[in-house]
Amino acid sequence: MKENLKDYIKQKNEGNKTFCEMLFAIIDEKKLSDVEVYKRANLDRKYFSKLRSNVNYKPKKKVVCALALALELDNYTCKKLVKKAGYILTSASKFDLVIRYCIENKIYDLIKVNELLYDLGLDTI
Repeated sequence: MKENLKDYIKQKNEGNKTFCEMLFAIIDEKKLSDVEVYKRANLDRKYFSKLRSNVNYKPKKKVVCALALALELDNYTCKKLVKKAGYILTSASKFDLVIRYCIENKIYDLIKVNELLYDLGLDTI
């Protein structure tokens, strides 16, 4: 039974990247530097280095959203990246709706996004 489970996991997980692997593939595809991305996402170098060095690291949802905004992702790619981290942007959460709105309307500036969140009385990124 254990072998069947291992085979199943391997088969279903084959070719799937972790959140960090997908993140860095997008960064490379967009020809951005790590510095550009972590500055846009308002992350410090040390934290970003943790993402770079541990492919299985799972950041908090706010960090994932900040990175999606920093990378100026489209709606589809944003959903994929957020899902890779184990989250979803649900319509039951005002925070999530603001992030979705910003992605769909190409509002990627973290200051503007935080202003929208703050104006609604929500926690900022």
